[in-house]
Amino acid sequence: MIFLQISLIKKMLVKKMKCELITNLSRDIKEIAYIQNGIVISTLKYEETEKLGQVFCEGDYFGLDSLVFGINLIDYYKVGKTRFKKESYQLFVELLKDNDYYDKFFLNLKITFLEIASFMKKREEEVLLLNLRKIYNRSSDIKGLPKDFILKYISEEKINSLLENELIKDDNEFFYYNPK
Repeated sequence: MIFLQISLIKKMLVKKMKCELITNLSRDIKEIAYIQNGIVISTLKYEETEKLGQVFCEGDYFGLDSLVFGINLIDYYKVGKTRFKKESYQLFVELLKDNDYYDKFFLNLKITFLEIASFMKKREEEVLLLNLRKIYNRSSDIKGLPKDFILKYISEEKINSLLENELIKDDNEFFYYNPK
């Protein structure tokens, strides 16, 4: 009986830990934000379902949909202890006067919307693989995505196929890109 209680407590702690890995930013982000450290993952809702979107890494801007359309079309989630800096619209307009900032921002904007358009046409597992590869190449602190979060958007069957083909690897909590 005591073993069963300890086992249940252990499961509850693990579940709580896993839930704390992802934080929904929908209430925090009403403008653009710049990732200082860590990663942010997005989800897109279209065709009646919510799908895994793109990953944003250190140095990327997110919340661009709010800036362009005036409303949030994309939900954003930070992974772990990701830090980001929100920029007000007025500050943003001032920053755009700097040519380096202007060039960097619009390159980022172009990449973001090209990724969104291509991700809408790709299969779920392709989106996951592209995101994990991006994290592998660009994120210094975080190297994978939490399993519990990913399994909400991609079936276990598709995940198992990626694992069997050794395109990704996993541990108890995360999926990672496998560079082979």
